[in-house]
Amino acid sequence: MAAEAQPLGTASPKGRRTPRVITESKTYERLQSAGDMGALAVSTVKLAAKPPFSWARDAVVEISTMTQRCLIPLLVSHGVYLIGYGIILFGAILSNIGVIERESGAIFIIWVREIATWVTGMVFAGIIGSAITADIGARKIREELDALDVLGVRKVDTLVVPRVIATTIAMPLLVMVSLVWVTVLNFLIAPLTLDFSSGVFLHNLRANIIPTDLLLTALLKNLILGFFVGVVACHKGLTCKSGAEGVGRAVNQTVVITFFGIWFFNSLFNLGYVTVFSDTAQLRG
Repeated sequence: MAAEAQPLGTASPKGRRTPRVITESKTYERLQSAGDMGALAVSTVKLAAKPPFSWARDAVVEISTMTQRCLIPLLVSHGVYLIGYGIILFGAILSNIGVIERESGAIFIIWVREIATWVTGMVFAGIIGSAITADIGARKIREELDALDVLGVRKVDTLVVPRVIATTIAMPLLVMVSLVWVTVLNFLIAPLTLDFSSGVFLHNLRANIIPTDLLLTALLKNLILGFFVGVVACHKGLTCKSGAEGVGRAVNQTVVITFFGIWFFNSLFNLGYVTVFSDTAQLRG
């Protein structure tokens, strides 16, 4: 008679512990999850580029919903950060060293290259990323995804592609909104608070608006990050474990992965950008 299989990690009849299979290790699970995310990203791009583009209508609805959900938290967070850091703290430093007229250009460069991305990214990943994961995860535990399989409807086509396209477009859109909001708010507050003219503000601002900043650090970088947030959120929703606890864990994993990914990619992108375009490292005006 064949010996009965022993549970992994338990003692055998002779007192020896059976080896734990490698597929149970956390490292393997993480690598497998990363590989699955890459495969989902490739599938999403292929399906999105394939006519007749049935995802377009749902993507527009998703973009509208995402923008409405993020707009107020985005404006509040950027406004508070601008007043506390940009005007009160950074403005005082510039005033002490006698270059207060450079405040508008410096704030614009700081925001367009760094702060606009990671503040918007934190708001976007925390609100939108978690919402997408929770929505798809709830559909899974209600067995809606199994019903789609039975009906022959592809989950990636109907659930993933519109959401990923929406996040890819919504994130740079919100970054542009944050740049406009910060610039207008800075124009209304900084000249009066720091005692320099609005004409000096506008002159220095115009001198430091660089096309490569807008096209690469504000647009391209955030297109990539929006795509990343969408893929991670959809993957975690599709692969979450059963029950409310499984959905909660998937949401938590989405937030952690996207936060770390945004910080990491933002740092690498900015380093490469300043290295390639070395002339952008100096303040003009």
